[in-house]
This record gives sequence, C-alpha cells and structure tokens, in this order.
Amino acid sequence: MTKIIGLIDCDSFFASCEKVFRPDWARRPIVVLSNNDGCVVARSPEAKALQIPMGEPYFKLKSFAESHGVVVRSGNFALYSDLSGRVIQTLSRWTSLIDVYSIDEAFLDLTGRFVDANDRFHGLADDPDDGKALGDIPRQTREELEALAEEIVTTTRRWTGIPVSLGLAPTRTLAKAASRLAKDECAKTGKKYALLFNREERAAGLRRLPVDKVWGVGRRLSATFLKTGVRTAFDLARLDPKFMRESFSIVQERLVRELRGEQEYDFEPPEPQKSLQISRSFGENIESLEELEKPIATFAAKAGAKMRARQIVASGFYVYITTNRHNERAPQRCVGAAMNFPKPTNSTPELIEVALKLARQLYAPGYGYKKAGVVALATVDETVAAERQYLFDPDPNRPQERRDRDQRLCRALDSLNARMGGGAVFFAAEGIRRAWRPNSSFVSPSYTSDWSFIPSAR
Repeated sequence: MTKIIGLIDCDSFFASCEKVFRPDWARRPIVVLSNNDGCVVARSPEAKALQIPMGEPYFKLKSFAESHGVVVRSGNFALYSDLSGRVIQTLSRWTSLIDVYSIDEAFLDLTGRFVDANDRFHGLADDPDDGKALGDIPRQTREELEALAEEIVTTTRRWTGIPVSLGLAPTRTLAKAASRLAKDECAKTGKKYALLFNREERAAGLRRLPVDKVWGVGRRLSATFLKTGVRTAFDLARLDPKFMRESFSIVQERLVRELRGEQEYDFEPPEPQKSLQISRSFGENIESLEELEKPIATFAAKAGAKMRARQIVASGFYVYITTNRHNERAPQRCVGAAMNFPKPTNSTPELIEVALKLARQLYAPGYGYKKAGVVALATVDETVAAERQYLFDPDPNRPQERRDRDQRLCRALDSLNARMGGGAVFFAAEGIRRAWRPNSSFVSPSYTSDWSFIPSAR
C-alpha cells in the first residue's frame, strides 16, 4: 500500500533559533559560529542573500559583518537542542510515528490518518481506479492531506517560532526531495509544503531538482553522475536499479527505487547506540597536567549524564588529547588511549577515575594542548548489561555497596541539575574556574534553561 511519509525540515535552524527570542532580528542577517567562534556554520536567509559563504572564518567576516549589520552569534547548542525537542513535541500532535533524523529534521508516517479499518484510503471506494497506481493517492485523500500539511507548518511555526518546510511523498527519499522543493520554491508557490505522489507530479518535481540535492548523493557521487549525463533527480530515477547495484552498491539501488515510488526504508526502531563522544576545543592552549585534567573530568561527567538519560552503559572508555594542528610552528602531539571497565557502567565517579588515569598516561610536558575528548565505547542498554552473569566479582576494588552508592549519588546529581539547570552541581575534579572553556564572545542567553534569562515584557 502507498504510504504517506512526511519530512519536516527546520529552515536555517540555528539562525532561526536565535530569532525566536529576538523579534527585532526578524529581518536581520544572522550567522552562527562554530566552537571557539571559528567559522560560520549557519546562516539566515538574509545572510545567504549577502552571499556569506558557509565555513567562512570569522576573522575574515568581521569587518563585512559590521558594515552590513550582520548579527553574529556563538553557537548555543543547548538552546538549539531544546527548541528542536519542542518542534518534535509539537509534531507528535499529528502522529506518534516520528523518526528524528537530525537536530533539524524528522520523518513522519501520516498514513494512519488517511485510511479506514481496512487500510483503504479515504475516497477510494467512490472511485476504485483512483489512487491505485504505485505511489499515488485518491483525490479526496490528497485534498485532506494538503489541508493537514498547511496545518502542520502553520502550527509548528506559531507554537515554536521555528519556520519549517514539509515534504510529503510515498517514500523517504521522495519526501526529502519534496521538502527541498518546498524550501526552494516557497517564494514562487506561496506554500511551505510540497507533494510528490502521482507520476506526472513526481516527474515534474524531480526534473526541477539537481542530482546533487538528492538525499544520499554526496559530492563525489554527484560528480560521477554528472559525467554520465545524470543531471537531475529525474535522470537518476530513470536508471535501471539492477545496473545501480552492479555499478555502485545496494544503497544506490534502493535510492533509485525510492525515487520511483517503491518504499525501501520503513519506520524501524533505531539501532542501539554503539558509542558516545564528548569533545571540545579550548579557548586557550593548556600546558599543565593539572589544567588538562579539569576539562577531561568535565567531559567524562557529561558522558555519564548523557548515558544515564539514554539508559545505556559503556564497556570501555577512550581519552584523547591533541595540540593545535593549524599552528605549524608549535610542537605537535596527538595521542589517545583506552581502558575497559570490569563491568559496563555509566557511573560518573567511575568514568572520571578512568578518564583521569588515561589523561595522566597521555600527558607529556612541553606541548600546548588545544583539544581533548572522551568516547564511551561499546555501549549497551542498561537492561542488557544487568542480565550479564559473572562467576567472580570482576572488580574487587569497587564492591557492590560502593557501586550502589555511586548510582544513588548520580541520580541525585541528575535530579538537581534537571531542576536547577545543567552544571548547577558538579564534581570537584571538574574545577571551579574553567579557563579552558571555548571562546563564546557572542553567545545568546540560555532562554529556555536558565530562570534568570526568561524574557520579560516592559
């Protein structure tokens, strides 16, 4: 049966988040910078109109931004994550089948809203031949779907402040293509949504979509396609799927089939997370072991909190440190080391203990360290780890009584930080003064997570 798959794409997401609490910036060009205020990672439509390139270093952009009234913001990823969650919560109003693809994109399965108890589309009984073709839907269903699409984009914008584009189609790849068309052609059509269902509609839409904008076609693959005359998504859809599998891979075969309206990717439970990484570049070089331990302890604590929130535990831990590779005049060092836990864990005291032990092994004097990170390795669900049986106590130095105490401590820590704001309570190993923090000269207030920054009307 034809599915009705939607792809919600938040427009210029990071820049849109910055505008939510600053209505005076509604029509201002905005750029968001990467960690340490390095380079441009997001642009508002107004900034794109000024032809500010993605990845432009801030030091090159500074004078242009000042002369053209460009608002420059440091990345506030806690704010962006929170607003992303609000968008997803809003989308759950229309369906429970939501697959969050990234911080600013999510797939929706809306089929259930348009079929009866016998899985027949609304209006199909009135015209048995209507909507029978592959990827097609009846006229009545289409009219209802267009009304719903308008409701989704309008309500999401009104409730969250984030503008979105919506693509609707019988497959994920086509929904992604429709979303791109909705975003690119909004000024011409006046709609923030697009549909790609019947054959004529799909053919016309795919002809307007360059092949390098098709989901799953990267820069290298698009270059190969262009050499063979495949310039649009329509050209790609006309290729023989078997040829694509023999010449490329099964992934490209599925890509072509999805563009033809054949559903290859369904809504399945996400695969269990295999690892989790926390890393940052420092605002200034760190040369002493004492100062290096503080960010590594902080990263370990953040990893523990994230794992507990996701109900996973790590079988091992990896720590790495590196100097500034862009400073060719300075001595270079990039090293890492790993250690397995006797039992999988997400306990912050245990994570910090192992992380600091590895950091002391890796540290060497005479270097200016610019970045460090930790990686939780071979993560598994807490329930899976709890079912494991051990013939002997795998860690006699950490008896069960101590493990239980650490777990109670972590639960209390998580509860306090949830109520009072992230980082309200932390371990002494993380340090009181954190001079290593990345440069964030233009960071916005934490409007959604700090009471002191709640906007007030005067």
